[in-house]
Amino acid sequence: MKATIVIPAYNAVETLPLTLQALNRQEATGFEVVVVDDASTDDTSQAARDHAGMLDLRVLRCRENRGRAQARNFGVEQARSEIILLLDSDIEPSPGYLSAHLALHESLERAVGIGALRYPPYLANQALARYNATRGGAKVPPGQELPGRYFISGLASFPKALFEAAGKFDPRFSFYGEDQELGLRFKKLGAHLRYVREAVGYHHHLRPLKEMLDLLEIYGRESIPRILELHPEFAAELFVDDLFVDSTNSPITRLGRRLAAAGIFYRPLASFAHKYSSGWLPPPLLTYLIWAAYRRGFAVSLITNS
Repeated sequence: MKATIVIPAYNAVETLPLTLQALNRQEATGFEVVVVDDASTDDTSQAARDHAGMLDLRVLRCRENRGRAQARNFGVEQARSEIILLLDSDIEPSPGYLSAHLALHESLERAVGIGALRYPPYLANQALARYNATRGGAKVPPGQELPGRYFISGLASFPKALFEAAGKFDPRFSFYGEDQELGLRFKKLGAHLRYVREAVGYHHHLRPLKEMLDLLEIYGRESIPRILELHPEFAAELFVDDLFVDSTNSPITRLGRRLAAAGIFYRPLASFAHKYSSGWLPPPLLTYLIWAAYRRGFAVSLITNS
């Protein structure tokens, strides 16, 4: 068996069939699918079993909701293959998705593949969809190493042994950030993170911009402190290192960043972006809003925990 595709699913009865149907159209063969139903309250498990005749598929149901990190860990533990692909239950992989990941692992040891996230036509023209499709590995020249922070689990692949050596997903993350933190550990183990442009997946879920910014503030408050506890050097990559008492940033840098993230600028710009998010927005504006949102959340955590 060439690979195991692990799909964590929670109340995914509407999107999971699209994902499984797309897996049935893969160019590559000889793979198994493990669906981890994370204690859904709908018919997610049955929706998966309906495709058992088309795929080498197992459905594992958790008795209680464990969250994304533990659901993925559980699925990988049950995998029968050495090469693991993680796929979200609302992503429709292209026919070449699996073969592109397998080609990477055949050519490079200790590789971690990150697929190309795209959106279906009914979402693709929204500002956030356009923006997301150009971020992360899409910014990097072909074949170039990616930083650990670019690791996203929805379209990822890696050797099972490397995942176990890294310590798997940290289940203490209850609100996003678990994939980013694992990517940092992968890099410290000497893994090669590569963007797999041909491994395209169409995401059938796009949050409204306002909701995404609200979630980023929570991510900054709840997840960034844990990431920095494990990887303090990552503060500079997040551009939040100036918030610490022992910051080595210049006074001008500290003042400039704090003014930039202040509500007097952030709130009206966020309101403007939300109003026009169904069309086109300047990418630098979205980059700013994302940074300011998680930074504001992280600043709250510093005050709360001081």
